[in-house]
Amino acid sequence: MICISIIKYKYKKTGVGVVDNLGAQLEKVIRGASQGSIETKYRYIAAANRFIGFVGVHFKLKKLQNIQDKHIEAYAAHMKSRGCSDKYVKNDLSGIRYLHRQIPQARYSLKDSKTANKEMGLGSTPDGRADRAWTERELSQMKARAVSIGRYDINRTMEAIRSTGMRLDEAASLRRSVVEDALKSGVLHLKNTKGGRPREVPLTDRAVAVFQEALRNSSRGGYAFTPAGMRVHVYEKKVENFIYNHRKKIQDQERKFTGHNLVPNDKGALTPHGLRHSFGREFITKRFKEYLSSGMGRERAMTMAREDTTKVLGHDRKETTYIYAPENLLNF
Repeated sequence: MICISIIKYKYKKTGVGVVDNLGAQLEKVIRGASQGSIETKYRYIAAANRFIGFVGVHFKLKKLQNIQDKHIEAYAAHMKSRGCSDKYVKNDLSGIRYLHRQIPQARYSLKDSKTANKEMGLGSTPDGRADRAWTERELSQMKARAVSIGRYDINRTMEAIRSTGMRLDEAASLRRSVVEDALKSGVLHLKNTKGGRPREVPLTDRAVAVFQEALRNSSRGGYAFTPAGMRVHVYEKKVENFIYNHRKKIQDQERKFTGHNLVPNDKGALTPHGLRHSFGREFITKRFKEYLSSGMGRERAMTMAREDTTKVLGHDRKETTYIYAPENLLNF
């Protein structure tokens, strides 16, 4: 059986005629699109909306059928000028290319993504040893800011990511029933993960506390952290926007204005993913010290700590954990 994911997408007008004209066309294209999951479509719709807002104003583009490489190249340059990371830009361009594939009778072919990204200077962006982890002060003040405006849900979500190492989308889509099971067993069994690779996270007292609070503020059959009646992807964006809108007043002054494309030793701006880094740093440090205390040699202890961290965070390669270990950990 072939399952086709259809969504009833409704474009929201902006009041800008040339953009709204493209938006009406986008609505028809999306409603007729059969490729991709629901989640993928929503991500691509968001990217397409940003794109038509740009080409409508800057190119006065009237028909989606006329999208060309020059439009994509200009949009990529525009995003990079605003400080967007290469990864973010490439993700948006994937959405635009998806849109182009769905357009009936498109007039122009587009370059393949590998060639186009290389020509636009959108290469791989290794993490190196950039510091994205939040300090406890930063988290405490950000949580207090959320509470001060009545966003107790965002307060809980940030704490859940910090105490378990979940990604934002994993936390937002986490079902209440999974939290209930985790509290009974002492282990969080995650299946709604990146790449669909299940993983297990042992619960700390900190994680237990926020999970118990989540149960008191959620309904059976629903999500643990996403408010009732709200779509997961909408809630993710609300959490991201909250952090982005408040971080300048809270984050350490030496942090960069972005959380991406950093060089070694840079401190990235506060992002939801940085909370995962905080968990990873704490976890690998704790494991390393435990192995040392058991009598294990330093190099072997670090190897084992890296392997444990790789598993609990759901990474493919042990090398990825180098971004979590503090530089001075081996000298502990």
